[in-house]
Amino acid sequence: MKTLRFAVVLFILPLLLNAQSLDIPTSHYGLSIGNSKQFTGLRINWSDSGVEKITGLNFTLWRAKENRNAVVKGISVGLVMPEAGKLYGLQLGMVGISAEQRLAGMNIGLVGVGSGKDILGISFAGLGMGSGNSIAGISVAGLGLASGSSISGLAVAGLGLGAGKSLKGIAIAGLGIGAGEYITGLTITGMGVGAGKRIKGITLTGFGAGAGESVTGVTFAGFGIGAGKTVRGLQMTLGGIGAGESIEGVSIAGFGIGSGKRLRWVNISGIAVGAPEIDGLTIAGVIIGGKEIKGVTITPGMMRIKEEGKYTGISVSSINYNEGEQVGLSLGLFNYARYLQGVQIGLINYVKENPMIFRVLPLINFNFGYSK
Repeated sequence: MKTLRFAVVLFILPLLLNAQSLDIPTSHYGLSIGNSKQFTGLRINWSDSGVEKITGLNFTLWRAKENRNAVVKGISVGLVMPEAGKLYGLQLGMVGISAEQRLAGMNIGLVGVGSGKDILGISFAGLGMGSGNSIAGISVAGLGLASGSSISGLAVAGLGLGAGKSLKGIAIAGLGIGAGEYITGLTITGMGVGAGKRIKGITLTGFGAGAGESVTGVTFAGFGIGAGKTVRGLQMTLGGIGAGESIEGVSIAGFGIGSGKRLRWVNISGIAVGAPEIDGLTIAGVIIGGKEIKGVTITPGMMRIKEEGKYTGISVSSINYNEGEQVGLSLGLFNYARYLQGVQIGLINYVKENPMIFRVLPLINFNFGYSK
């Protein structure tokens, strides 16, 4: 038996000394032990270097060297990590997986998964996952997941998840989710969600959601929702909702709702609602203010219209204070309007531009003939 083993060693040793691999039955397919450059079948190697194309089952024991042009298709298993220019199929790394250009298929790295350009398919990483360009498919990372350009599909990260440009699909992260430009789809995070331009879809966050341009869809945030231009849809937060230009839809906030230009449809706030233009149903715990208000406003505190402004509709408030024009009905303890086309009902009703004897009246005051 020992003689047979010695004979096998004597037979294999010269082959290994004169070539980079031992290939059975041919140099192109079958079984390969060593650094074969092109092979189809079962291949076992210590460390890949300068490989061109491998198809089948490729098993490596150590990290590769200068293997950026290699294309490996099939099953790649690395005791440390499979490394190549492009990896297609099933990739499994005891530490990680690395591709210079593309990973496609099922990628499982106990520590990390990374690609210089793209990661496609189903990918799992114990700690982190990253690509220079895009990640698409189902991607799960224990800590962080990031892409230089886009992430699409289902993405889950224990801490943070981010894309340089766009994020589309379902994104779930323990702390934060962000994109340089767009977020579209279902987004769930424990802390914050942010996009450089737009957020669109369903957003659930424990702290805040914000975008440089717009937030559209259904948004629930623990403390705040904001956009540089517009917020549209159903928005709910314990804190505040704000937009540089307009808020449209149904907005519910624990503290305040405000925009730089207009509020439309339904706005409900625990403390304050304010905008130059308000249109729809507005309810606030303390104060409602604007310059042009249309619709119905309800507050136990004050409704206020700025000078040269106009209110059209029904206002129910302890104090209705209108320095402009009132068109419609005011119900409150104290009602004041500079100009009135309608009715005031309250304890004290004051219309500044009414004739002297009708300026201040108890219970009710009215004027139907004045037009500013």
